[in-house]
Amino acid sequence: MPSPQDDFVVHTFAIQIDGIQLEQLKGVSGLGIRQRVIESEENDASTGKQIIRKQQGPREAGSIEITRGVDKSTALTDWIKLTAESNDIGKARKNVTIEVKSGKGETVRRYNLANAWASQYQLGALTSGSSEPLMETVTIEYEDLTIA
Repeated sequence: MPSPQDDFVVHTFAIQIDGIQLEQLKGVSGLGIRQRVIESEENDASTGKQIIRKQQGPREAGSIEITRGVDKSTALTDWIKLTAESNDIGKARKNVTIEVKSGKGETVRRYNLANAWASQYQLGALTSGSSEPLMETVTIEYEDLTIA
């Protein structure tokens, strides 16, 4: 029986783009928050020694990579197409939610990516005689990340 102290498992997660659930997910990588560091150097008035101070600067935008199996769903490819063909990035920006699930399928952590858009698309190798599923990888840029 799991205890409240058990770590979350990495294989149970879900992704939604503006509320539309993506399927055939293999992985998500690169999710994180980055913040610039502002470093200032000064001399102590009484000792004359150099002091280095660090403070937090503005948050930086980030990017993630999603890998999934190619299927009949067009939700992701329609979004990629909109991003690539639109001269209005505002139309392409969507909110993305990544949910980590418990073994019971309950959401235990939610990551909300604001103003996300697809910056890169890569189709996996097409190989004669292979029995592996066809995969696609998408790089998604986002402006802000909140953890709920």
